Amino acid sequence: MGKILIACVEDLFFRSKIEATARHLNAPVRFVGAGELAAACDDHAAAVLLELSGNGRMLAAVQELRRKSPTAALPIIGFLSHVDKELAGKAQAAGVSRIMPRSEFSETLPDLVMDLLAPGTKREVQEEPELPDE
Repeated sequence: MGKILIACVEDLFFRSKIEATARHLNAPVRFVGAGELAAACDDHAAAVLLELSGNGRMLAAVQELRRKSPTAALPIIGFLSHVDKELAGKAQAAGVSRIMPRSEFSETLPDLVMDLLAPGTKREVQEEPELPDE
């Protein structure tokens, strides 16, 4: 079995965005709740995509995950509202590897998925044809 992304996301918009991107890139992804995060991250986990929220469940899940020695170095990519600076600081202290605003996460998701599952590979992007000048 190859590497898989673990996604801990409550917002349905972001869940569907991750699902669509993974399907398009043929990338395996498994969605879990905050209480299942540590148990879901085994040797097959390539990284965690984590929706950060102010309720504290996600940060507690990160802390539990970081206490497990096999997953202590697992990349955790967290995304949150760009205005939530306090939560970003708490997430970094809890062990989130990279913290991104939601907008950046959305924009870069395909490249992020490729980089996490197959570092060094480039995603082929088809350029839209230019329209003729009038």
